[in-house]
Amino acid sequence: MPSDAAVRPPFDEALAASYVGKYILVGLTFLDPYGRESQRQQLHGVILSASLDGILIELHGAHAGQTWNMPPALEAIRPAEPGRYTLHATDEVIDDPDLLASWTIRKPNTQH
Repeated sequence: MPSDAAVRPPFDEALAASYVGKYILVGLTFLDPYGRESQRQQLHGVILSASLDGILIELHGAHAGQTWNMPPALEAIRPAEPGRYTLHATDEVIDDPDLLASWTIRKPNTQH
């Protein structure tokens, strides 16, 4: 079975550099080992750097003062439609973010 690196598109340094300074809204969906949703989280902030080491985001709002290093998967990022985005967990309102990203994280089955 190929590794994620084998199927992921090559890292586009110019595209990554164009994301620095942009405001991003990230949605995280957590699944249990059986694929059932167990939690959702939303983060937002300014992209500080984007490299093969990850996409470093300076978080704002409920997570202000923290950073989050997103995997360097540029294909997970897309332009945001203009508008107001209300975060489900915190009721924060984000006006016109530049970018959106979403991730689904599946908890491994630790029972053998």
